[in-house]
Amino acid sequence: MKLIKLYQQFYTPHGLNNKYKKVDEYLLRGPHPQIGDLIELKNAGVTQIYDFRHRGIRGFKFVEKYFCNELGIKYIRYPYSYLNKEYPSLKDFTNVAKSVKETGEQGGKTLFHCNSGSHRTAHMSAFYEVTKGEEIDDVFNRLGVIKYAQNVQDAINKHFYQQKYFNRKEKAENTYNPISYFKNKFNNRVIKATQLAHSSFLAIMTRFKQW
Repeated sequence: MKLIKLYQQFYTPHGLNNKYKKVDEYLLRGPHPQIGDLIELKNAGVTQIYDFRHRGIRGFKFVEKYFCNELGIKYIRYPYSYLNKEYPSLKDFTNVAKSVKETGEQGGKTLFHCNSGSHRTAHMSAFYEVTKGEEIDDVFNRLGVIKYAQNVQDAINKHFYQQKYFNRKEKAENTYNPISYFKNKFNNRVIKATQLAHSSFLAIMTRFKQW
């Protein structure tokens, strides 16, 4: 605990940043936290963090894990990347949502984050918003078609459209500037992957039911 104590000597409390949005009393969502954010999240009652960023060390992911351990926050790496065609299964979504519910019932809170908190975080947050940790078929059968469909649409509006999930625009790749070419090409890959991920999310949420 020496390193975190040393950091806290120079740290000025700022309160929980408004970039972290409350989903309900059990869950927060947002971008990947800085060290000061971790302290404020701990003070706000967060006892568990899910990091959905892709595999690799870019972004120094080990730093977050280290400071979470120092602060007594359970840190869970759950990497996936729609760019690499890695997408969670229904079982994955269900297990994560159940974990949020169990942690909340024990008095703690969970944070979901990826890089910006706009894409992968949106999928997991929207799924939890609809199911609240229950089996999706149980929720569907309990609510009925109309109410369930409305809940899914509300979650999509809240976690996708209101969070600028679709904010990227396609860019021309027919440029002689090699830097612009690769940047634009990557941007367009992200757009296609985002659309694919959204389609995969809808397929999981509807369970291929005809509405």
